[in-house]
Formats: sequence, structure tokens, C-alpha cells
Amino acid sequence: MLRQRFCGFLFAAFLICAVFFFMDQVHTFAQMNEMQNLQYDEYTRRAHGIEAPGVVVEFKTTPEHVEAGKPTSILFSIRNTEGKPIQRLSIHHDRILHVIIASQDFSVFAHIHPEDFGTVTAQMKKIGQFPVQFNFPKAGRYLVGVDFAVGSQLFSRHFVLNVSGPTKMGPAKEDFSSEKRFGNYDVALSSTPDVISAGKKITLAYLFKKDGKPVKDLAPYLSAPMHVAIISADLKNFIHAHGEVPGISPHAGHEMTEMNMEIPAVFGPEIDVDVVLPAKGVYHIFGQVQHHGKIILTSFAIHVE
Repeated sequence: MLRQRFCGFLFAAFLICAVFFFMDQVHTFAQMNEMQNLQYDEYTRRAHGIEAPGVVVEFKTTPEHVEAGKPTSILFSIRNTEGKPIQRLSIHHDRILHVIIASQDFSVFAHIHPEDFGTVTAQMKKIGQFPVQFNFPKAGRYLVGVDFAVGSQLFSRHFVLNVSGPTKMGPAKEDFSSEKRFGNYDVALSSTPDVISAGKKITLAYLFKKDGKPVKDLAPYLSAPMHVAIISADLKNFIHAHGEVPGISPHAGHEMTEMNMEIPAVFGPEIDVDVVLPAKGVYHIFGQVQHHGKIILTSFAIHVE
């Protein structure tokens, strides 16, 4: 009887220890998961901008119902949660507002700004409204993304716009080639790590060649080595990122951000883009670089696991 009681005591003690161990492991896992989420959120906020509390972006089109093949005016309004215009927009990469437009078949891409259509007036800044114009060539769904800065804080927002008309876009082409030719330029895209996972930081590496030789005299475009728009196939995720020249470091004691990026006058043939892709699926990547005064537009597609 005494032996049975002793064995029962040992078994109960074992169960109690196991429960405490399991609870501790669950708590530790939760802490690790929370830390990873915080790191991801902080990286995304600093590197690419987010829709932060207190800033509301609205847009309207003229005409209200957009038809393919006809000029359309898009008016962006930047306000706070009380409906008052935000008047402290900063010039970010040489422009007050960056607008990205892409069709869901990814055959149409544009990177435009209010400055492309006239002077940004004091009245626009006062009322927080900025217009652009675009002629949508096909009927279907389009992503309309907008990036801007308030003070030193970056913000990003995107919308989906439905366009009507007789000429409709088809499905996106399934081309996951890592080496492509754009005009006279051969461009290769690789990633580190090779397998791209959602929620984890990766580096996209571009290599530019022309006539079989590395292009070593690329020039800055809108105060960046490269502008990159990354869009998920379902148009739910959008990132406007910027490339960096490998080996270029910030001044001592200063953090390199998109607001104080240090860029040499010429560079190449490699450009790196650090990014975190938020969800699994297919993403289309549009890149813009400048060479001899000409903007080279690249387009790739990748899988994210």
C-alpha cells in the first residue's frame, strides 16, 4: 500500500512538472512569435511605409465611372481622422506624391506624380489634395497605389479600381524567368535566400548588362538607385521599395533611410532591394533604373512560400 502511494505521488509530481514545462514553452513561443511580428512590423514601417493611425487617404475619379481609352483625372485627398487636410507633406524622392498604377494582367504599369501634370500649388498643399491623370487602356481591375511622407514618416496606401470598356484584359502571363531582355539590356534577378518565405526579410539582387558587358554607369532616378513596385497577383499587397548600391554605407553615426539615402553619381551593374513580402502567393515586380537619361522598366514574377 505504501509503495502504491509513493508511486502515485511520483506520477502526480511528474504531471505537475510536465504541465509547468508545457506552459513555459507556450509562453516562450508566444514571446518569440510576438517579437518576430514586432520586428516585421517595424521593418515594414521603416522601409516601405504603412497606413498609420491619424492619416486617411481618399481618392475620386473624374469621370466617376472610368472607361478604358478615355482620359481620367484622379484626385487624392490626404486628411486626418477628423477630416482636416494634412498640410505637412514632405518632398520624398523628389516628388510630393508617388502614384503607381498596374493592371491585374500586369501588362500595364505607370509611375506618375502630380508634378508631371503641372505645378504643385500652395493651395493644393493647404487643402491636401493632389491630382494626376491617366488613360486606362483596357477594361478590368487596376491597382492604384500612392506613397508620400509627412515630416520624416513614410506612408503607403493602395486601392483597386474597376475600369469598364469593350477591350478587356486577359489573364496574367505565367513567366517566372530570372533572366530577361528589356530593350538592349539583359537583366538577371536573384534572391537571398533562394527560397522566398512570407514575413521574412529577403534581398532581391539585380544585375544589368548591355551588349554582353556589365552596365557600370547607371544613374540615380528620383533620388534612388532604383524604384521598385511589388504587387501580389490578387492586388491585395503593394510595396513601393527602393534599391541600394551594394557596399555603400551610411555616414558614421547615421542610419540610412529612404529620407537620407546616400547615392553615388554613377553605379552598377548590381542593385539590391531589401524587402519583406507579407503573404504567400505570386508577386509581380516592376523596377525602374536610369541609364544615359533613359528609364529602363523591368518586370519579373516570383513565388512566395
